[in-house]
Amino acid sequence: MPLTRRTLWLLLFAGGALVSALTIRQGIDPFDEGLVLSAARRVTEGQVPYADFTWAYGPAQPYLLAGLFKVFGLSLLQWRVLRVLADAGIALLVYVLLCRFAPQRVALLGWLAAACAIAQPRSANPFPYALFFALLAVTMLPRRIVLAGVFTAVAAAFRLDFALYGAAACAFAIGWRPRELGRYAGVALGLSVVAYLPFLIDIGPSRLYDALIGTSLHDRNYWTLSFPLSYDGRFRLWGPGALLHDLKDVIDFYQPLLLAIGLGLSAFMLRTVPALIVLALGGLSYLLSRTDEFHTQPLFVVLAVLLPALAVAARHRVVAIAAAAVFALMLVHGVANRAVALFRPPAMAAVHAGPADGVEAPPAEARAIDRVVADIHARVPPGDPIYVAPRRSDLVTYSNSILYVLADRDNAARQDFGLLTSAREQQDIVGQLRAARPRVVVRWTDPLSSKDEPNLRGRPSGSHVLDQYLAGDYRLEERLYHYDVLVPR
Repeated sequence: MPLTRRTLWLLLFAGGALVSALTIRQGIDPFDEGLVLSAARRVTEGQVPYADFTWAYGPAQPYLLAGLFKVFGLSLLQWRVLRVLADAGIALLVYVLLCRFAPQRVALLGWLAAACAIAQPRSANPFPYALFFALLAVTMLPRRIVLAGVFTAVAAAFRLDFALYGAAACAFAIGWRPRELGRYAGVALGLSVVAYLPFLIDIGPSRLYDALIGTSLHDRNYWTLSFPLSYDGRFRLWGPGALLHDLKDVIDFYQPLLLAIGLGLSAFMLRTVPALIVLALGGLSYLLSRTDEFHTQPLFVVLAVLLPALAVAARHRVVAIAAAAVFALMLVHGVANRAVALFRPPAMAAVHAGPADGVEAPPAEARAIDRVVADIHARVPPGDPIYVAPRRSDLVTYSNSILYVLADRDNAARQDFGLLTSAREQQDIVGQLRAARPRVVVRWTDPLSSKDEPNLRGRPSGSHVLDQYLAGDYRLEERLYHYDVLVPR
């Protein structure tokens, strides 16, 4: 008995969730995960994004997680469950869209590629939710215009940039039909304004613009990475295991280039699916903002629809073969990553601090986190702040905000992230620390904190104001792996 369409969709959603959930407990991200959960924790305390603390994305995610924290308690697991659901939804939408242009067996390959790619690497960044709703808006068209507008607005509540990508794609999908375009734009823009209106009233348009757009544009050169063109790693031709390992590393390195080639080939589908190509161009813009493994995922997802469709529908055999070859490399890359994560997982140990909820980290890291959190609980009463300092104050590539969540203590400074290395910024932090006088400062000494990057963020500022303050007012109490526990002198 053949499966009904809804039953198949349900099975594919469950399969996509399983692919994503295989590693749901693996790893703790001090940066993105820390920033998102710290923001949600601040909201539970009555703080408001943009006004009371720095936040660069839409308000939906911190408020959604804050609601879950209120109901279920502080946890590192809840956002991961939401991410699994978003991953499964994205993969299902790839299947649904691809079924419009290719046979079901081809659509299943697109689903598999998307399910594997969106599941790894996993970040707490809100882009997967915005991408899901942007894709859902495109899927609603050309008939369900109001729903497309609603879903575009929901995407905007998570991330404005992906909502803009989705809106442009929807405009192309609707075509030159002024009445329908007006209905779509009215719904999408009107509901987006509603989502941001409380913050617009609270802090004004200028400050909200700076928080959401202006600061990102101004600081772009501090975050971008050069496009990967020159691979300088190993490539061993002997031994099947070594060859496969090195080949995977090569594909990992050239993934942005591979996706750019795939997007170029997709131009042959311009007359057929202009909306998806516009959405893919949005994914390319996101990729170029920082060409790392996290920023390849949106473009990969859209190409998981475009390239198989092109391989089936292209009139020119060379184009079809090229599209099939690029998609095959993408598919192998995604499946290989998931297979390695499943069958050769890294050594992990559970973190026992309450909010961790069984989430795992490398054994030395897990033991250190548990000890640090225990020290904080012993020395800092609930409600009192702590501060997590970088390895060196003149060069901060990544900050560590996850400790505020794991220890359930406030940040003595206003900012959980940003460019914190100039003399003025360090003086502001020192002023806040002098006012709060935290009983514990944890210095995060992981090399990741000051990792060298080929951008402005990777250049030392020359200022050591924060380092000098900590050296004068605090002393080392205990050194635990990548964490130095400092207490007042």
